[in-house]
Amino acid sequence: MLDRFLAYINNHSLFLKKSKLLVAVSGGKDSSVLVHLLYNGGFKFDIVHCNFRLRDKESEQDAEFVHELAHEVKSLFYTKGFKTKKYAEEKGISTQMAARELRYRWFDELLQEKSYDYLLTAHHANDSFETALFNFIKGTGVAGLKGIEWKSISMLTIII
Repeated sequence: MLDRFLAYINNHSLFLKKSKLLVAVSGGKDSSVLVHLLYNGGFKFDIVHCNFRLRDKESEQDAEFVHELAHEVKSLFYTKGFKTKKYAEEKGISTQMAARELRYRWFDELLQEKSYDYLLTAHHANDSFETALFNFIKGTGVAGLKGIEWKSISMLTIII
């Protein structure tokens, strides 16, 4: 798997060994696998974790797991807790949309403040399909029949 991962990065010119990377880690399988692939591939990166405080004790356990993972791979660790439900109510949006807005605003701040080259997120193929389906249901038409964008100016999505 590591060889395929490294070949994918090289074939698509995603980033270099010297790139300054920030990796969003939820504590789930996708992002944890990405961390191990980057570490075993010899990349230097830092880890960022959002605690949306939506699952009580489980949210705290995720944060602790990611903190330990960052220590294991010798990465800097950034974490932030959010009042996601309150934000969603104030903005009149879903909890999921609130979490998205909160995390990407914070990620953008970190990218600028700390001069990272890229933010990496990990998803599996079903996530991309779900995004396309969600876009279609929202009524975006043919333009919405695409999954998760895998590369933008400073953000890379790695499909695990």
